[in-house]
Amino acid sequence: MVASFAFAADEVVVVSQRNRQFTPDHLIVAKGTVVRINNDDTVTHHVYIDTPQMSYDSDEQPVGHSISLTFDKSGTFPVRCAIHPTMHLDVTVK
Repeated sequence: MVASFAFAADEVVVVSQRNRQFTPDHLIVAKGTVVRINNDDTVTHHVYIDTPQMSYDSDEQPVGHSISLTFDKSGTFPVRCAIHPTMHLDVTVK
């Protein structure tokens, strides 16, 4: 199921990693939005983005840790977990 939410640039958007999935799994945000991804799961994750507009690699993200990403370019960015390939989060920046 796709859960999609829209947010303004002055908000910090929180995404949870739990049960080996991102919740929500699709965001629509304004340029400059900070997305904080919390590992609320019982396993380690490894968040990455690899696009021409944005590249990010969290390395291992232990249980209980958070990362923050600032999306300052327009486009759709696939956020993935290098450990669990079925985990998908798509961030659309307008």
